[in-house]
Amino acid sequence: MARRVLPLVLASMCALPAGAQEGIPLRLERRLAPPPPRIERDAVRFLSADRITGDETKQVTATGNVAIRQRGAAIFADRLEYDVQADTAVATGNVRLERAGDTVTGPRLVYRIDEGTGEMERPLFAIPKTEERRSASRGSAERALLEGDEKSRLFRAEYTTCPVPRDDWVLRVAELEIDGKNQVGTAWNSAVHFLGVPILYSPWLSFPINNARKTGFLAPTLGSSGQSGFEFALPWYWNIAENQDATITPKIYSKRGLQVGGEYRYLRPTFSGQADAEFLPNDSITGTDRYLVALRHSQRLPLGLSLAVNAQKVSDNDYFRDLSTRVASTSQTNLPRDVIVGYQDDVWSATARAIAYQTLQDPLAPVTSPYRQLPQIFVTGLKQDLYGADWLLGGEYANYKHATLVTGQRLIAYPQVSLPLRKPWGYVTPKAGFHYTSYNMAANEQGYADATRSVPLASVDAGLFFDRPWSFAGRDYYQTLEPRLFYVYVPYRDQTRLPNFSTAEVDFGTNALFRENRFIGGDRVGDANQVTMAVTSRLVEPASGLERLKATLGQIYYFEPQRVTLDPAAKPREGSKSDLLALVTGQVTPTFALDASLAYDAGANRARQFDVAARYSPQPGRVLNAAYRFTRDFVEQVDISAQWPVTAGLNLVGRWNWSVQDRKLIEGLAGFEYNAGCWEIRAVAHRFITATQQVSTSFQIQLELSGLSRIGINPLETLRQNISGYRRSDEIAR
Repeated sequence: MARRVLPLVLASMCALPAGAQEGIPLRLERRLAPPPPRIERDAVRFLSADRITGDETKQVTATGNVAIRQRGAAIFADRLEYDVQADTAVATGNVRLERAGDTVTGPRLVYRIDEGTGEMERPLFAIPKTEERRSASRGSAERALLEGDEKSRLFRAEYTTCPVPRDDWVLRVAELEIDGKNQVGTAWNSAVHFLGVPILYSPWLSFPINNARKTGFLAPTLGSSGQSGFEFALPWYWNIAENQDATITPKIYSKRGLQVGGEYRYLRPTFSGQADAEFLPNDSITGTDRYLVALRHSQRLPLGLSLAVNAQKVSDNDYFRDLSTRVASTSQTNLPRDVIVGYQDDVWSATARAIAYQTLQDPLAPVTSPYRQLPQIFVTGLKQDLYGADWLLGGEYANYKHATLVTGQRLIAYPQVSLPLRKPWGYVTPKAGFHYTSYNMAANEQGYADATRSVPLASVDAGLFFDRPWSFAGRDYYQTLEPRLFYVYVPYRDQTRLPNFSTAEVDFGTNALFRENRFIGGDRVGDANQVTMAVTSRLVEPASGLERLKATLGQIYYFEPQRVTLDPAAKPREGSKSDLLALVTGQVTPTFALDASLAYDAGANRARQFDVAARYSPQPGRVLNAAYRFTRDFVEQVDISAQWPVTAGLNLVGRWNWSVQDRKLIEGLAGFEYNAGCWEIRAVAHRFITATQQVSTSFQIQLELSGLSRIGINPLETLRQNISGYRRSDEIAR
């Protein structure tokens, strides 16, 4: 706070020029003579006052609206006395110093020019809001000492970002040293008072007075969870170098004990990464040592190559479920250990990968761990508009390893060529490809042997564009009509004796309407003799080109029954047509958005799947989300979330995600935010069901003192994940 204010006092004073006569009652403004040679100053100085008197060889006195300016800095006072022999200036009466927009005031200033030292009584300072500083601040002290070499001291100082006359929070410091040259501040016996109550105390602390990082303790965090009880953490930050840092965080769980965590980050021109570790010895609940280690690394290599590493390991299956309050963490099942080397140029891209997993098991619902792929190699080549056609070559080699499942190697080659014919009124794109797969199987009891599969694929994608001007509710639009036909032919190949290493069937939806293969993963190529008929209509604003609404209706018609299935024992799809798919989405008005889809089984005359989500947001910080999700025999959920102001500065936040089928709360959140301008408080209670059907509850509260620190567990990530469109209160324009 004093870094930019106190150095104002260092602006040089000097003797007045000859010709200043005593008793002249008029406003004087003169360019001052250069200072004596022993004072190394080269800036031009100006002194002005209503009255300037004295002897330039002994003492000069300026009274009435005194101002002295130098290098963009200025000192103002009612009276200024300059002792030439002692080289000392004394300013009294409404002393004000200004520099770079910062201001400090006081009743009296004494400054010894040659020594660069001085003293100011009862200084008051004000620092305005800038792009670097999110909030204005102010403060005071009983006394300020200027010690030269850009150092200064404040005694019994106070600092706050609250506007006058509010002192909702105040940092009180017995002594504060400001080192302007090294950009470091040191405080002794400092305490933070909030609403008159001391909440933090430190006998000594050191901090940067610019945006630079500095080694030291960070603000503590505290909260609670049902799994671990009360939590308190005190992070210690280590600024190793400009491109390296580390954070060591001891954390106390009232139910489990002391955990120590570490985070190390590094950044170089060609590589960067982060390493994390946590260790909880002798968990009081489980009686075991618990730990986490993780590494993320990315690097650019010569010759267009790149390297990426992502590896994680935890001590036990319940680590995240017991020690994390985030849904994304508690729902993790497979932790990857992945190394990737990549290459890319204008035509070719290649990736060599080795990946394995740690599978976190649920005793009530065990899962099969994924295959290890040691290695997996992808090669893709794309050349567009070569003799009028687009050419694509895709290839993959993978070596699949598993402790209990059948293992082997798979090679895929999939060349494709398409001939896009485009006009302003429509397009036709014929496409042909050839999918070749070869399996080299290890010895197994399931009877899988070495095999190959060759399948040609052909498709034609065609569409038309129509549009017309259209008016609705007093607004003008362009309405489009876009019919589309997509025909696919893939001959049947018996694949019942081929293993399934990595393949799944694509969920039926908009993407499934226009795919050559209904499977993804490479082990199955679905037979097809079918056509998709779809039509899309859009409402577009003519002036802005903004798409307000998009509606699609489509269905697949099968000329032959489908025979290939993912599981040889599964029953193939029956019927001559798919479900009817309807999709409506768009920013209907500036404040209302809609996203809905329906898969309707016309044969059974019932909906198979229905999802609808709507958002109402009249302005930032006011948002209401509502969603309904239905999949017959599996899912039926209602999900409502909101952020809404109820009074000036007070926002309520909440989410209610209810399973109608199970009659239980899947995830719930309730809380509030209060923004008082110079401080904010956020409190959130969060409850959700983990992947093991356990209930996890937590309470997160944070007090943010603007321009100083944040105290408590930050709930912002929880709010952003649970409330779509959430905006923190200090980001909302007022």
